[in-house]
Amino acid sequence: MEQPLLNRSEMIILQPSSLKESLKVLNENPDAEIMANASDLWPRIRNGEVRPKKILDISGLTNELSYVKKDGNVIKIGALVTVSQLEGESFVKEKRFSAFVDLISKFGSPQIRNVATVGGNVCAASSSEDFIPLFLALNAKVKLSSVDGERYMSIEKFLAGKRKLNRRPNEILTEISFEDPGPGYGSAFEKVGRRNTLIINLVNLAVVGKIAKGKIEDIRIAANRVKGKIPERAKATEEFLKGRELNEETLSGAKKVFEEELILTDDVRASATYRKALLITMLERLIKKIGGVQ
Repeated sequence: MEQPLLNRSEMIILQPSSLKESLKVLNENPDAEIMANASDLWPRIRNGEVRPKKILDISGLTNELSYVKKDGNVIKIGALVTVSQLEGESFVKEKRFSAFVDLISKFGSPQIRNVATVGGNVCAASSSEDFIPLFLALNAKVKLSSVDGERYMSIEKFLAGKRKLNRRPNEILTEISFEDPGPGYGSAFEKVGRRNTLIINLVNLAVVGKIAKGKIEDIRIAANRVKGKIPERAKATEEFLKGRELNEETLSGAKKVFEEELILTDDVRASATYRKALLITMLERLIKKIGGVQ
């Protein structure tokens, strides 16, 4: 199929030099599409999926929005942190955050990891994004900034639907944060696609939990699809597992609950039946991984 012609002259590119200026410009141009390094947006513009008249380019704000820091018990990630940058952070090497290592190892190519931003991945708001399930399982929050100030919202509430965000027209997502779950917790992430590298996932799954002395004390499960077309928590399965012994009986029951909770649909890439079978298998594998069970 012939690619639609892309005429950059039809678009106004706004490139403020600071966050303060960016917020002012966005307030005056609320119809502008926000762009960082465009690893998601530019292909959508090229194929004609979106045709913005104005683009607010915030890629130059790395001195303000490219950071990873710990504030008390909260880990804060600036929206312009790239996947490669995150890979080098010390916290991802801790056992309870091993899901980040799992995720990053299968995230695109080195070139894509060098430009793809964590904030951009979240704002893409689709089932193809890997960071969303992990942030959901970590009970993450987003910080939204505007000329009116800052406000915080759970990532669960921030995602309103496929490609839809609960973001006011004059707001920019500037940070993602989550509490360090603490000692005894573990995390795991897995995704499956049609090839081993440069994967667009058919399914992905993130699990964060605390399993001590064979008992599931806490667990949070998020998949790229549960009932809708965006990543969601599998809360019925979580409730079934909490407080139970980690054994084959519990896992068998959890898989049945998970199967009932998953309301998937067929699409051109995979059937609902196939996706469901993959997710159920992955659930058992990741829970066992966190619990140290082979």
